[in-house]
Amino acid sequence: MHILGIVGSMRTNKNTTLLVNQVISDIQKFRPEMTSRVIQITDTNIQPCRVTCSSYCATNNYECSINDDVNNILLQMIQADVVIIGTPLYFRAPPAKFHTLIERLISIFFFKESQGIGQEKSPLQGKPCGLIGVAEYSNPHQVLEYLHDFCMLLHMNPVRIQRFPYLGVAGQGNVKQDVIFKPFERAKELAESIVCELTNNSR
Repeated sequence: MHILGIVGSMRTNKNTTLLVNQVISDIQKFRPEMTSRVIQITDTNIQPCRVTCSSYCATNNYECSINDDVNNILLQMIQADVVIIGTPLYFRAPPAKFHTLIERLISIFFFKESQGIGQEKSPLQGKPCGLIGVAEYSNPHQVLEYLHDFCMLLHMNPVRIQRFPYLGVAGQGNVKQDVIFKPFERAKELAESIVCELTNNSR
């Protein structure tokens, strides 16, 4: 089994990366046989959505006509057993490059399902995903809501935790010193919930 992490931050090895890696590590403590890979958005080539090529999305099986890294990222999401997605909040929104990925993926699914011929099931249907949101000063829960909406539109299964912030792991400022959102405690809780989801799915 395999875990895919996606880090939406434009900075590498900072708070978002730290928490994505922590959730993956906590999952592997429960399931040491699971392999993992993390995609850093800074290392990818992602172009803006053109929208005008919607006929391509509608007539091809969940793929985009633009020749960049988006199709490969989607393929890795499909092949993974769990997807962990983390992004920071910059100026009232996630980083522009990460949002471009989100926009492209939503467009692929929207046009395929609204205009496509046939009834293909979403290749991400029910896939467990863990969500991580980080903010410097504002409330990181806004980012979790953004990620939750995205995952629902792709028919994924955002795994919740039993305590605040419920939708996933949140961190504010220096996450190592965050005593409000307690991101490392919540990372372990999210990992436990994901492992339970995987166990239930395998029965």
